[in-house]
Amino acid sequence: MRPYIPIVFVLALLATSAFFMSNVVIPPEAAFVSGINVILFAAPAFWATKMWLGWRDALILWVLLGVLALVIETSAIITGFPYGHFGYSDLLGFRLFGLTPWTVFLAWTPLVVAAYAIARRLGEEQPIANSYQLLAGIYRIAATAVLLVIFDLVLDPGAVKIGFWRYEGGGVFYGVPISNFVGWLFSGAIASVVLEIFFLIKKPLLPAPAQMISSTFFIVAFWTFIAFFSGMYWPLAIGIVVVGLLAVFYGKYHFAFDDMIVYCDESGTPTGTYPKLAAHDGDTKRHLAFSVFLFNDQGELLLQQRALTKKTWPGVWSNSCCGHVMLHEKVEAAAKRRLKYELGITGVDLQIVLPKFRYRAEKDGVVENEICPVLVGKFDGTPRPNPDEVNDTRWVDWNDFVIEVADPANGYSPWAREEVGLLAHEPKFREFINKLRIVNIFPIEGSEGSD
Repeated sequence: MRPYIPIVFVLALLATSAFFMSNVVIPPEAAFVSGINVILFAAPAFWATKMWLGWRDALILWVLLGVLALVIETSAIITGFPYGHFGYSDLLGFRLFGLTPWTVFLAWTPLVVAAYAIARRLGEEQPIANSYQLLAGIYRIAATAVLLVIFDLVLDPGAVKIGFWRYEGGGVFYGVPISNFVGWLFSGAIASVVLEIFFLIKKPLLPAPAQMISSTFFIVAFWTFIAFFSGMYWPLAIGIVVVGLLAVFYGKYHFAFDDMIVYCDESGTPTGTYPKLAAHDGDTKRHLAFSVFLFNDQGELLLQQRALTKKTWPGVWSNSCCGHVMLHEKVEAAAKRRLKYELGITGVDLQIVLPKFRYRAEKDGVVENEICPVLVGKFDGTPRPNPDEVNDTRWVDWNDFVIEVADPANGYSPWAREEVGLLAHEPKFREFINKLRIVNIFPIEGSEGSD
């Protein structure tokens, strides 16, 4: 399925929802629908944040921003600062202390992280980012605040029209007062300062992913449809431009998380990231990886021939599967992800038997330099190779393979050769094989192994 097909489907669904919300009076008992929608809208941005920062830091960041949103909104309801005096209806769900809907916790944060991600990525291209860190931070704070106001020029008029909230005395921009947009500048700047402090402490190793804007893309698109069906032409025009620019930004700055290798120090601690293809050259830095050996009930090992189009070791026969570990990803999860992608294999229990294996090898001027734990598992099905990754597969008898792979002239991958030499003497591997009740699998007896 082409990637734009589900996006078109979602946009059609949003347009349909916007049509009914613009033309049908929403009963108070339907407030739970707004809560569901807020959660669904926020989910893509939270997923991107989790992939960028890891589960713990993503949760901390979203809680910080969510609580900040509740505090600022409640302040505005009570004092009029910073947005002006306004009040929520019952259409956005239960109101905490009878004032602010709980949905505010999740409704504002996706917009903030999107604006900040855009400011951060665009700022990285400016000379000021490398020369004057303080000025670069001020730029990110200002740019984030301005972007949030632009988003709100589309959102707020529609929300007032539907009846989510009302401003005392109305306002000049489709019922929204200028004080509201000034308030968004203030709250956006406060949120940006929180983000600046957070990232000064955490120092993320990945660039801000374009996926951070995904929630905002759909949110702005939805309210643009609301503006269209409500005859609000300025929010409609602004929304069309914003959605288009968000799409352009995504297309330019998007990267796949599994295409970013993770550089590491000697102990395996991540130190940086870089695009996979560009990272592999004649002096490839040490990075995190894994290697998998799958056996069937007959004691046969699944081998794969690497695709002929691969940059490293094209067309070479190797062990069942190997690949790179994403940032914030466990080795076992990385191995299962790659088994599914390369071979269509799922549901395999994997066990690490060589946790400290590492190697460096070179072929045709390209170096591999990996800390590469070795995992084993049992699989009795039929692999479904991805032709972009795997040219062919075959099952081989383990005893025969141990003898065959020992000869460099047979052309197996250098990491497979080293791994097999260690596995054949490794007690953890023997224990794994014994559990499978495979007999006579070891050609060498009485050896002690190490990892």
